[in-house]
Amino acid sequence: MQDRVRQNRRNAIWAIPLGMALLAANAYLVLAEIAPDIRGLLDRAPAVRITPLSPLAITALAFPLVMVAAVIANAIPCSKTVLKKVEYALMGVLAINVLSIAVSFLVVAPLQHYAMPRMGYERCNILQGHPSMYFTDWVSNPAWCVRGKSREWVNEQALLAGAATTPAATASEGGRDAH
Repeated sequence: MQDRVRQNRRNAIWAIPLGMALLAANAYLVLAEIAPDIRGLLDRAPAVRITPLSPLAITALAFPLVMVAAVIANAIPCSKTVLKKVEYALMGVLAINVLSIAVSFLVVAPLQHYAMPRMGYERCNILQGHPSMYFTDWVSNPAWCVRGKSREWVNEQALLAGAATTPAATASEGGRDAH
C-alpha cells in the first residue's frame, strides 16, 4: 500500500504539470482558433474555416482537470469511494470525448457541405494556410477564392468591395464620427 502511494506521489510530480499544460494548450486552441471561426460564421464573415473536430476541442477541456483530480486523489490517498467517483468521472469525460468525435465525423463534416452553400458560401480549399484535408475554407464570393491568397486577403477584398459599393454611406458615417 505504501509503495503504491509513494509511486503515485512520484507520478504526481510530472502528471499535474502535464495536465495543466494540456489544459492551457487546449484552452489556447479553443480561444485562438476555434472561437474566432465560430464568431466569423455567426457574423457571416467573408471567409470561414470549418474544423470538424471543433466539438472535441471544447469537450476535451474537462479531461485534464479530471486527470489532475485523479492524480491528486491517488497521491493523498483518498478512500475507495472517492477514487471510484473520480474513476467514473474520468470514464465519463472520456466517453463524452469519444461521442464528440463521432458527432464531428458523422454530423459536422457532412452538415457543412449541406449548410454552408445554403448560407451563401462556396468551398475554397486553395487559400494559403489551408492546413489539411480535415479543414474546409469557405468564401462568400467565389471570385475571392484565389490560390495562394489568405483568409485575411479575402476579408480585405470584402471590405474594399463593401466600401466601393456604398461610398455615400461611408462618407456619411465619417461625417458623424467627426462631430
